[in-house]
Amino acid sequence: MMQRCEICQTSFTWKQVSKSLWLAYKPIACPACGKLYKVQFLSRILASVLLVGPIFAFSSFAYPISTYALIFGVLVLFPVISLLLPYILRYRLA
Repeated sequence: MMQRCEICQTSFTWKQVSKSLWLAYKPIACPACGKLYKVQFLSRILASVLLVGPIFAFSSFAYPISTYALIFGVLVLFPVISLLLPYILRYRLA
């Protein structure tokens, strides 16, 4: 479930949160009341671990198998995790 504004209870959109993630955690504004929200520090750490951690874990297990398995794993894991991150990240009032 997407996070809601603490003031007006409007949900943030997936597009807003995703754009914030890929623009170095840029603050987002509530579309209804305009309050500014920043990504919580623990959410930043979680996003980094979820994006980079599985790639390292997969590479350590896929190395004896083949390079193609590693490339396939990265090409599958990275987009899936990227699509789910906007539902996981949490924001607080700036």
